[in-house]
Amino acid sequence: MKRRKLVLISLAVVVVIAALIFGVARHNKTQAEQAIQARNAKVDQTLTAIRAQHKKNVALKDDAKRLQALANLETRSEAYSLRADRKQPVIALYKELINKEKAYFTDKNQKSLKKNKLTDDQLKDIKKKDLQAKLAGLNALTDVLNTQRDIVYNDKNFKTLSTEIQHLSERYAERLRQMTQDEGQASQTAESSNTASEVQGQQDQTDQSASGQSAETGQSGNVGNGQTGTGTSSGGYGYNNTWNSWYAPNNNGGNSGSVTDNSGAGTTTTPNADNSGTGTGTGASDQGSSTGTDGGNQSSSATGNTGIDGQVSSGADGTNP
Repeated sequence: MKRRKLVLISLAVVVVIAALIFGVARHNKTQAEQAIQARNAKVDQTLTAIRAQHKKNVALKDDAKRLQALANLETRSEAYSLRADRKQPVIALYKELINKEKAYFTDKNQKSLKKNKLTDDQLKDIKKKDLQAKLAGLNALTDVLNTQRDIVYNDKNFKTLSTEIQHLSERYAERLRQMTQDEGQASQTAESSNTASEVQGQQDQTDQSASGQSAETGQSGNVGNGQTGTGTSSGGYGYNNTWNSWYAPNNNGGNSGSVTDNSGAGTTTTPNADNSGTGTGTGASDQGSSTGTDGGNQSSSATGNTGIDGQVSSGADGTNP
């Protein structure tokens, strides 16, 4: 009997112990599951917050603000990776979004570089204004790269891209210098040609003036040896030529005469004619003679006289130099 009771008590103790062990294990399992769920929930919250912030960053229209948002994202990623409770899903999400944002900037920069990049043939044929625009685009891209250097690019990628842009800029600048030099030479050639044309035009005008100049009315020319001059006389004072002169107020008001000068030696008659009329005479160069009937002193002015150089002259006031 005593032995039977001992066995029953032992079985009861085993059952109780087993129950306790089971209960404790189940409790621990439940707590562990709850902790895991809590941790997962926290991770999910973190992931959701990161995605929400990235969505706001993508909506930014200002690249400067978007670049700053990328810098903040990298800072948070680095801080999280150092935490003891860091979770791989969060680390992976940070990396994914950072790469996407960097790709946004690098792709945009590559498009800008492609837009402003010229082949050798294109560089030869491009207009100066368009080339200046290309160079300005490269300079602007260089400024952008300098702001993105420590955020978007690592040292190797930045050096590769900036070196390519620098080489293109140097080629464009050299081509612009050549264009400017060519324009200067063309301008100097054009100016020289215009100056030569102006000088030639002035020379032509001078030659025309010397060979075809006509005297105004009121002037008379000297008649040379072997040349003939005719004229009409009118009232006034004057000199017929350097050899014959007279003081001849015309008292008959409108009486006229003509003088013909012939080459040869001769003498002048009636230098102070009181009459109007016609006459002929000979002189060494411009001498003339006239005869006429009364009417008073007269002066003679020649019109249409032919000068030594072929000029035609007339004198309204009766004066012939």
